[in-house]
Amino acid sequence: MKSKSNSSPRSSKTYVTLKGYRKFKDSGTYVHRWVEEKKLGRKLKPEEVVHHRNGNKLDNSPDNLKVFRNQSAHMATAHNTKR
Repeated sequence: MKSKSNSSPRSSKTYVTLKGYRKFKDSGTYVHRWVEEKKLGRKLKPEEVVHHRNGNKLDNSPDNLKVFRNQSAHMATAHNTKR
């Protein structure tokens, strides 16, 4: 039985890393970063972090991705948990 992993026509050109992120085989680029660059119309800065809103690292749909200016902003906002 085939598992659901948000396959796309590009899946034969990608693989899933040990940490669960999809990367392009030829360039080593993370798919979620590539999707955000296309959405924004610019290259991401190295310090910018792309967050998966629903927590599914394989869901690289544009509506599921959000860019933070750096890891600190990402952790303070996206992973803010109330204790």
